Amino acid sequence: MLRASALWAILTGIVLALMEVRANWGDWQWWPWWLVDFVAAALLIVGGSLTLRRPSDGKPLLTAGWGFTFGMAWMSMAGNVAMGPDPDRDARMAGLYLILVGSLVATSGTGLLLSLLGRPRDQSV
Repeated sequence: MLRASALWAILTGIVLALMEVRANWGDWQWWPWWLVDFVAAALLIVGGSLTLRRPSDGKPLLTAGWGFTFGMAWMSMAGNVAMGPDPDRDARMAGLYLILVGSLVATSGTGLLLSLLGRPRDQSV
């Protein structure tokens, strides 16, 4: 379970970073709104990579990355549902955006569970 979570974290982190660049290309929002996505992506990629190399050392960072990503995605989704689409963005993208963020919530929740329940192979406990 831990290896699956680590591999999924690396893939998710890469996709999250690429999607953030794509979403903001040419019209970057206020820096805290996009920086948090890159922090989440970095935590996932570094945590996943470290877990693949040294599971006992990497598991805490991997778990933190999934938890951070889940919280970030949940707040983004909840805020967009409560306030409606951003008036400065294309309204047609609002539905797609909610699907993408909802997928990130589900993915990060699953990754978090796998990380929490997974045991490093080098531990007997």
